[in-house]
Amino acid sequence: MFKNESFDTVGFESEVSIAKPEISANVQTKEIVYSSSEVQTAERKNAETQTVQEQTKTPNIDYNKLASFLKRVTPSLLEALDEAYNTNAFEDYDTETTKNASTNLQLLKKLNTVEESDKQTKISDLSWSIAGGTLVVSHSVVYHENWCDHLSKIQFYSLSREDKLSDISNKTLEVNSCVTTLSYHPVEPSILAAGLFNGDVLVWNLRNDDSVTPIQLYTHGDTVSQIYWKPRTMNDVSILVSSSKDGYIIVNKLMANFTTTRLHKRFKIIKEHNPIENSRPRSAGGTRERAAEAGLCITSFDFSWKDPNIFIVGTLCGGIYKCSLDRMSLIEGDENLSDPVIDEYERHEGSITCVKCSPSRNLFVTCGTNKDIRIYDLDQNVSQHSISLESTVIGLTWIIGNQDIFATFGAGNAIKFYNVTDGKIVTNIKVEVTSEASISNISLNSKRDILGIGNIQGHLEIWKVPRQLF
Repeated sequence: MFKNESFDTVGFESEVSIAKPEISANVQTKEIVYSSSEVQTAERKNAETQTVQEQTKTPNIDYNKLASFLKRVTPSLLEALDEAYNTNAFEDYDTETTKNASTNLQLLKKLNTVEESDKQTKISDLSWSIAGGTLVVSHSVVYHENWCDHLSKIQFYSLSREDKLSDISNKTLEVNSCVTTLSYHPVEPSILAAGLFNGDVLVWNLRNDDSVTPIQLYTHGDTVSQIYWKPRTMNDVSILVSSSKDGYIIVNKLMANFTTTRLHKRFKIIKEHNPIENSRPRSAGGTRERAAEAGLCITSFDFSWKDPNIFIVGTLCGGIYKCSLDRMSLIEGDENLSDPVIDEYERHEGSITCVKCSPSRNLFVTCGTNKDIRIYDLDQNVSQHSISLESTVIGLTWIIGNQDIFATFGAGNAIKFYNVTDGKIVTNIKVEVTSEASISNISLNSKRDILGIGNIQGHLEIWKVPRQLF
């Protein structure tokens, strides 16, 4: 099966290759991009708390003081609630904004507040109570040839929930002189103040129907031109400011629930010489003798809403002055008398009949006997707008719903409206009373949207003002 067999050897020579193969190739590396990000570890801690249940303490109540407080405030509170109960401020409120709003004023009532024989008696001022349920009407003789000794009446008319004014007054106050100005207290519904032609400044507390005796705050040397309840700050007493044709501005404080009064400050403008003093020889000694003379005849003033201590004063000479209650420039000869003037504005050529500060802007409006209305910025001496009129305007008032609109009245039986921002007349509304007599005063009831209008013949008209009017 197997056998041995030999073969010859075979040989071959080894050969080494000297030439080496070469191959070339291109290699491109990609750019290396590095990125880094910050990592912050959140540190957390655990803490254990334990609440301690405190025992309820019984409050210490002084029931005698509580009863005394309730007894003191209850009459005023009930009176305010009674008036507020009758309000219908939201009766005509309509949420449909696409509905065409009515722009017509509606005459609700017309009545004669004086006797037929008193044809020379005008409505001198009107004032609504804080809740709008009562209208107070004062009277004055149209022309005074000499000092006033007329017996005058202040009448109170009630306004029902249906906006119906009573035909006859439900309360009457009698005074020994014509009433030139009156004002309800802005917070206390039972407090009424009035200024008389003979210079008296009176305050009534109407909470007690049996008591009609007023408190006499001050007696000016001439006719009271205006009274003003200064807005009361926290923990402060009520302050009544009065001005007169004698040139004095008097600040009185009423305390102890309007039972006592204290003279707080006396001001007089000595910037110019009062024309009333022309009949007297001019003093040669300077301010000491001048201090005994009358100040500039003050016709109107109003306080700024932005700074309650700043007020604007208008005079019979046409001067307009920026004044401050904090001004302590004492007049030589009287340590209790100060000059409140801190700045002066561009003058009117005629007497100033009314000054009103804007309730929302840093502006005020003036009107004068030169048949001109001017709009001023409180911080600028020159007027921004001037409106020329055909007749004299004697009064201004701001309108509900749009605090940039003010109404004017005076010679004639028409009430016109203007925009304080540009001085342009509002053409879509104009009110003309049914009587041909000139309007003597108007007063707007912001709680009930009612406009009261009085004229120089003693006639009173009540108009409904839609809030969508402007």
